[in-house]
Formats: sequence, structure tokens, C-alpha cells
Amino acid sequence: MLIASFAFGLMNICVKKLQGIPVAETVFFRAIVQIILGYITILQLGVSPLGKNKLLLLQRGFFGSMGLICYFYTLQKMPLGNAIIIHYLAPVLTTILAIWMAGEKVLRFQWFFFLLTFAGVVLVNGAGFQVPVIPMLAGFGGAFFSALAYNTIKKLKGIEDPNVVVLYFPLVSVPIALSYFLFKPGEWIWPDALQYGWLIATGVTTQIGQFFMTRAYQEDLASRVSAVSYVGILWGAAAGLFIFDEHYVWLQYTGMLLVVLGVILNINAQRMKNMFAPSGD
Repeated sequence: MLIASFAFGLMNICVKKLQGIPVAETVFFRAIVQIILGYITILQLGVSPLGKNKLLLLQRGFFGSMGLICYFYTLQKMPLGNAIIIHYLAPVLTTILAIWMAGEKVLRFQWFFFLLTFAGVVLVNGAGFQVPVIPMLAGFGGAFFSALAYNTIKKLKGIEDPNVVVLYFPLVSVPIALSYFLFKPGEWIWPDALQYGWLIATGVTTQIGQFFMTRAYQEDLASRVSAVSYVGILWGAAAGLFIFDEHYVWLQYTGMLLVVLGVILNINAQRMKNMFAPSGD
């Protein structure tokens, strides 16, 4: 998940560099690159690209595509750090939905750790920044759809090869993205050479991130994996500061520390329970 988080951090930079390109077009080109890379990988592994549980795979692709469209929109309309932080409500929603969708159990005191992390998210996003309503709603929608996608990945554990799960994401994204231009064909913009480079880089970094994220959610508890993903806030803050000249107030840095603290505590929740459990329990 750490590798995935770093790859997605690079993806965020690429998308932010594409503010002149419509969101649906960015999603489309990203999906094309992913399909090419994913199909080559599957051919080398000798795995069937169609998969076994097509309904779950299509659900994963749909939820992921809707979450991605909302997220890319916020990346283009908000400062990078703030867009990422709103999106990182997804891990909290992932844990909550996992109770219903995957039958996972969360230790009672873990909710305090999630509350601590959530407080950090609110603090970073609320201090020194006027949140526009539409991008904020899009951010919440993106977080919710992403949480549904992550839990669907969890349900595919032991059923599908991770590369097949990753492939279905762009396969579903392509028709969804193209359908936008059926209604607004005039908004299509042919990229220049530099923009093509950023679009290809978006697809490559996403492919890397999706593969490692899928492996993480299939190998461990959603609550623990989603907690690790919060490290992406640090990549976003650093990129916003050093690449896009986005400055933060001290309350926002405090919020980032709360997020990191909540992550560390959440990862070690089971170990803490065992440490303080009564002897012989």
C-alpha cells in the first residue's frame, strides 16, 4: 500500500498538470494506457482477461470509474493537498462499509483512532481555505465510490487474479468517459506533445498504484490497508508545496500530524490489544 500510495501521488501531479484537458478526456486516455499495459501483463501470465465473476468485476470497474471522475474533478478545481485530503475520507468509509460488505470486525478503540485521523482531515481541509461547494460534494462522492470499489476488491480475493481486477477498471472507464462527449462533443481538446506525455504518465503511474493497491486489499484487512493509504496525504502536501507553490497554515500541518498519528495507531491496533489483554485471555 505504501508503493501504491507513492504511485498515486505521482498520478496526482500528472493530473494537476492537465488542468486544460477535460476530466472525462483525462480519464479516457489514462484508461487506454492502462488497458494496453494490463493486457500485455495478462498475456505474459497466461491468465484469462475475462475473469470468473464478471458481475463483481464490472461493479469494481463502475465504482472505481465514478470515484476517479469525481476525484480528478476535485484535483483540477482545488489545491492539490485539499483535494487529496477530502478523497482520503475513503479509508474511513471503506472500514465502515467493510462491516456490512465483507463482515469485517473493527476493534472498539479503533474508532477513536479513525476519529483522530478524521479530525486531522477536517483540520487540514478547513484551516485557511474556503471550500467551493461543487468540488467539495464531488470529493465526498469520489470518496464514497472509492470505498465501494475497495470493498468489492476485497470480495474478489481468491476469485480473481489481481491483474484481471485492475484491467476491468479501465475497461469500464472507457465507455463511461466517452459517453460524456456524446452529449458535449465540442469540449474534446486534442492534447499537445507535452500533454500527451502527462496523459501517458498518468496511465502508467495509475497502473502501478492500482496493482499494488489491489494486492494490498486482497491480502489484509480493509481497515489496516486503508489506514496505511493515509500516507498519501504527505505526498500531496509535499507536491503542493514544492511543485505547485501551495502554502499551508500551521493548523493544517497539525492536522497532517494527527493523520499520521492515527495511521500508526490503527496499524498497531491488534498488537496493542494483545499487549494490554489480561493474561490467559
